[in-house]
Amino acid sequence: MKRCFRYEISGLVQGVGFRPFIYGLALRFGLFGEVYNDDEGVKLKLFGEESRLAKFEEAVFKELPELARIDNFKKHQIDEIFSEFKIIASKSAKKYAPILPDFALCSDCEREFYDKNNPRYHYPFINCTNCGPRFSIIKSLPYDRKNTTMNSFQMCEFCNNEYIDPLNRRYHAQPISCPNCGPSLTLKDKLGKIVTQGNTSVKAAADLIRDGKILAIKGLGGFHLVCDATNEIVVNELRIRKNRPKKPFAIMCKDLNQAKLYAQISEAEERILTSNLKPIVVLNSKAKSNLSQNIAPNLDKIGIFLPYTGVHLLLFEYLNEPIIATSANVSGEPIIYREQDLIYKLGEVIDYYLDNDREIHSPSDDSIVFVLEDEPIFLRTSRGVNPKFINSNFGIKKTVLAVGAELKNQFAIYKDGIVILSPYIGDLKNIATFERFLNLIEIFKDVYELKFDHIVADLHPHFLNLKWAKEQNVKITQISHHYAHLLSVMFENELDPNMEYLGFCFDGTGYGENGDIWGGEVMRINVKDYDRVYNFDEFYLIGAESSIKNIWQIAYSIILKYNLEEFAQDFLIRFDTLKLQNLKKLHERNLGIVKTSSIGRIFDAFGSVILGLETISYEGESGMELEALYDKNIQKSYKFELENQKIVFKEAFKSALKDDKKTAATAFINGLCDIVTQIAKDDGRDVLLSGGVFQNRVFLRKIINNFKNSGIKYYFNKTHPTNDSSIATGQLYYLLNNL
Repeated sequence: MKRCFRYEISGLVQGVGFRPFIYGLALRFGLFGEVYNDDEGVKLKLFGEESRLAKFEEAVFKELPELARIDNFKKHQIDEIFSEFKIIASKSAKKYAPILPDFALCSDCEREFYDKNNPRYHYPFINCTNCGPRFSIIKSLPYDRKNTTMNSFQMCEFCNNEYIDPLNRRYHAQPISCPNCGPSLTLKDKLGKIVTQGNTSVKAAADLIRDGKILAIKGLGGFHLVCDATNEIVVNELRIRKNRPKKPFAIMCKDLNQAKLYAQISEAEERILTSNLKPIVVLNSKAKSNLSQNIAPNLDKIGIFLPYTGVHLLLFEYLNEPIIATSANVSGEPIIYREQDLIYKLGEVIDYYLDNDREIHSPSDDSIVFVLEDEPIFLRTSRGVNPKFINSNFGIKKTVLAVGAELKNQFAIYKDGIVILSPYIGDLKNIATFERFLNLIEIFKDVYELKFDHIVADLHPHFLNLKWAKEQNVKITQISHHYAHLLSVMFENELDPNMEYLGFCFDGTGYGENGDIWGGEVMRINVKDYDRVYNFDEFYLIGAESSIKNIWQIAYSIILKYNLEEFAQDFLIRFDTLKLQNLKKLHERNLGIVKTSSIGRIFDAFGSVILGLETISYEGESGMELEALYDKNIQKSYKFELENQKIVFKEAFKSALKDDKKTAATAFINGLCDIVTQIAKDDGRDVLLSGGVFQNRVFLRKIINNFKNSGIKYYFNKTHPTNDSSIATGQLYYLLNNL
């Protein structure tokens, strides 16, 4: 019996090849009707035999296009008859279609790239509906070519025929192009003088890399700084020129086989490494290789990613060694994506740059991930991941902006049930990064015609995003930094809003409600409020912010706090006596000091004592080096004590002053995990874990194992970073539960 149904499908179903996918299925099963986009997603009318309709519905879910996602699938019977199937014009008046992030090349495009008989053989800008640029080229919606930066390239007849063919995977692929009509490459010296043009530019760039030169190469979301990862001299030179003494570099390998020469790669790590996200994956490095020793100093991890554009694939046609591929930026600033900024800001860093004439409208960084228990844990969500659009369970008809934190900023927008997560932006203390924050908000406001009813922000009175929010003449709600951290776990894991949870929020810096710097917090929370159950014993940052870099001063402050000078002579003998006396006076007189309970700073203090570090050159350096020293065969555990709602670490610190490095690093991490487990067992509630300290893979794995052995139910951030990038989702979740 023949019937006709109307289907309403929402989710990521626009700009991902969904309509031609439906078209192909309809032809396969002999069904007639029509399909079109509208405000809510895709609408479909299908007429045919019931048995064929059932097979069609099954195939929709089983064979879904790679980038598509169905959130809602509704159908109801209608009284219509069709004699053909066609894709008809969109019926969209509003702009709610999700903007997708940029994606790595799909396997079909990669196969064509290497096929000498294909018109796009070795074409650097090859893409299709299932891959390639999205976010970086969109200027406005609807997502049509005229609204992208590809509008300046006139399609040739060959590309246009593919573009209008519903059975072709490049049907309505807005960045479609070929060697006859698409963007082109140009190699230039650091002053902007053209060296060579076209695909020969890539071979010339590869020759320069082999010769020990430092290049910038324009990718999907901006420029990478690139050099030979096996050349010790040039890697050292890159560190000097970029003023990046020790922060690890990521490397790009030609393929998976090459990556396996440098890192231990599990099946789960292989899946994410080769996925259509192609993120930087943090892996356990192999002890012996031909890589420069200065890529990740003092660490046992290495960040590796694989080529994700035709430009990268073409480069590796002429290179046999991996390359460093790190964001081209001035320290603390966003990734550079314009040629003039590259020359102005990094002219003294690079020797040459490989440019192209496809304009980047919205830049983005590479996403970063590690794998724990076969699951990817994201540290940065940008290319391939964000912007992200989430259908929430909230039915509130409002438009809300959560501006997030100041460090590792991402913002979040709520619009009538939809949550939009921005890509990674960075540290807003930097003027260029703050401007990027403002520009990105404007992009979303313009594209979706948004007018905010409410803004949620952090408590910190000096955050630039809070100051900006106060200038918008919109109602503002402020909530605690660490409370927002833990609420982000509830949001991500879709936890019961009626339950109370025990939350451990461990990070480096966050403004506490008493005006102190918090960061080692144990809280009982629900969606309405929280209680601070325990916190790490407070200590002083002598010299305030200066001690965050000069971490030996943090160690000295703890020595003074716990009267451990007689036990710390081997540590203190390294420092100038007069300097110690002056710092002690400041400590005694409460001058130029800030009180903190931060675990991040405690990691720094232990790192200074155990590793001999006096200063750090990047955030998390001491924690990463302690992690590298951890030895699972050492069972020793330092003692942390609970006294009057404080977690006291005097005995642990005293022990670290005398033990060898490996023992001390291991016992410190074991002891932290033990006290967390003890508190969780005594409390009995389900546990939430959030904050940048949980990016330490050894620490997180140990806690999870402890919890499993103790029967403790736990949740933590996975698809959303556990660092400050998720503050905005926690802020948003609070407001939506309390409006």
